[in-house]
Amino acid sequence: MATPDLKKIEIGGGRVVSYREAGEGTPLVILHGLGGRSESWAPQYEDLSNRWRVIGWDAPGYGESSEMPADDPDIAAYMGVAKDFTDALGLEEFHLMGHSVGTCIAAAFHKNYGDQLLSLTLAEAVIGNGADPKDKQEAAIAARIRDLKEVGPEKMAETRTPKSLSPNADPAAVAAAVEFAKGMQVPGYTKLFKALVRCNIFDFTCPLECPGLIVAGSDDSSAPREQVAEIAAAYPDIDHRIIDGIGHQIAFEKPEIFVGMLREFLSGVEDAARAAE
Repeated sequence: MATPDLKKIEIGGGRVVSYREAGEGTPLVILHGLGGRSESWAPQYEDLSNRWRVIGWDAPGYGESSEMPADDPDIAAYMGVAKDFTDALGLEEFHLMGHSVGTCIAAAFHKNYGDQLLSLTLAEAVIGNGADPKDKQEAAIAARIRDLKEVGPEKMAETRTPKSLSPNADPAAVAAAVEFAKGMQVPGYTKLFKALVRCNIFDFTCPLECPGLIVAGSDDSSAPREQVAEIAAAYPDIDHRIIDGIGHQIAFEKPEIFVGMLREFLSGVEDAARAAE
C-alpha cells in the first residue's frame, strides 16, 4: 500500500489539520513525535487498516496543518487541538497512540477525555524537561534554535538523526530516517520542541480509564528504558513492553515488531470488550 493521500479538515476558528487515513472500522488515532509527520506511519496504515481506521495527524505546524498562533504553546494547547481534530472527524470513541512528544499529548488527552478512549498506547514515551530549572529549559531551547539557524534542518538530520537509532540499526533504516528528517518544517518543529522542553508528563499521568500499552526501545537514548519504566509505574496495570535492538525511531527500526504488538494489543482490547457485553 502506498502512503495514503493527505487530507485536510477544518477544526474551527479558521484552523485546519492535515492527516492521512486508511481502512475502516474502529478508529486508531496516532500522534507523531517531534521529528514525525502523518506519513511516518506507513507500516501501520498498511498492516492495521484491514481491521481499524488508522488516522495519523499532522500536529500544528506540520504537514499542511495550521500553526499554533502562540509563540510558546504548551502541551495542553496541543491536546486541545487534538480534541478539536477528533471532534471534527466525529469520533466519539477511539484508540489513541502517541510517539515521543506525542505521548505527552496523548497522556494529557487521556487525563482530560479518558472516557472517549478505548485504549491508550504510549510508544517510546518521554518525560520532558518541565521539572528542570527555568533557566536550564530556556538554555536548551536557545541551543536548539541556534543549531537550526546555524546548521539548518538538512544538516541536523544528517548529524542528529543517526544517533537516535540503535547503534546496530539496519543501514537502510538509518538512511530512510535521515531522509525523512530532512523534511522538517522549522516553525512547527520549534514550537513543539519548546512545548516538550517545558513539559513534565507526570503532570498528566493518572490511573488508566482504559486499557494501556507502553513500549520502550532497548537502545533508545531519547526515551531511555529506565525513564519509560518510571512513566509505566505511574499507570498501574499498564502493559509494559520492550523491543530489543531499536532506538527512538520505532517507525523505521524493525517496524513489523511494533505493528505486531499493536495488533495483538488492540485485538485483545476489543475481544475483551465484546466478551464483556
